[in-house]
This record gives sequence, structure tokens and C-alpha cells, in this order.
Amino acid sequence: MASLGIHYGGGGGGGAGATVSTENVIDKWMKDSVVEIVKNLRETPLLVHVYSDSGSGDSTRLKTEKAVPDDWPLMKSKWEDGTTPLPEGVIFVEQLKEEDAADDSGGESEITRAWGILVQAKGEGCGPACYLLKTSRAGAGSGLGLCCTHFCLVKVKSFRETAEAQFKNCWLLN
Repeated sequence: MASLGIHYGGGGGGGAGATVSTENVIDKWMKDSVVEIVKNLRETPLLVHVYSDSGSGDSTRLKTEKAVPDDWPLMKSKWEDGTTPLPEGVIFVEQLKEEDAADDSGGESEITRAWGILVQAKGEGCGPACYLLKTSRAGAGSGLGLCCTHFCLVKVKSFRETAEAQFKNCWLLN
């Protein structure tokens, strides 16, 4: 995945309690946004802005758009000068390229893909969190245009394991 190069200034101590709290907030953002992300995967790479109506992160509002690398400096400058409100965090979604992923050529066949997700909350000491998203889409009847997408979201525990191994282990170990 590409690096977003985000640095949020201010706020947040670096203690263990702050880290756990940030992890819980990020996990909640992912839970709240995964359906919206899956609905918009055709637009990847995606950039999801997460806004909190209260500082606690209890109620989140999302703004989803196609991530365009050339627009990043302009977006960042709008945040810095206050033209656009600074989100509580951002979520970047990009398709992972794997050799064994099914291709799109079969009309009714199942299509399985893996996606990398990087989440960054604002505040010093808020490290990024990484997730893997696996989607399986199956069509229903030729020409009807109906399909169903199943998904599995897994928090990355190690960068030494492949995405496929982490998906298998999440079912076997959890």
C-alpha cells in the first residue's frame, strides 16, 4: 500500500491508555465503515474521511472518495488552512495484487479479492492500524445483474505472514 504521509499535530499523550483508547476508536471506525467501503470498492483506491460528531468517537460520519495521489497536497493544504474541516482520521483502501486471485472474466463465477486498509487517527502517538479485507462476489443468473458480496475483515497482526495466511488463521485461531 502507498504511504499517505499524514502527520497530525497536537493532542494525545503517548501513554499505554491512550494507545488502547485509540485502538478501540479505530476498531469502531472500521466496524462502522466496512459496509460503506465494500459498497465503494469499484472506486479504489479509496480515501475515507472519518468525522466524529463528539470528541469521543461515539458517532461517526464518513466521506468516501476516490483517492487521487495528485490531489493529496491540495487536500492537505485545505486541512491546514481550515478551508476543509480536519477529519478525526482517514482510511485508505487499495486492492492487493495476488497471483491466485480469480479474474473478472467469468460473468457468473465467484470473484474473490483481497484489499489492504490503512487507518490513521489524528493526534501524536496515534500510530496507523492495518487491516485486510477479503471480498467474495457471486452473481445470480446471467443478465439479471444481481450479485451478493460477502466480506471478511481482519486486523493485521504480522507483516511476515501473507494476506491469505492471515485470512486462514483468523478462521482457525479465533
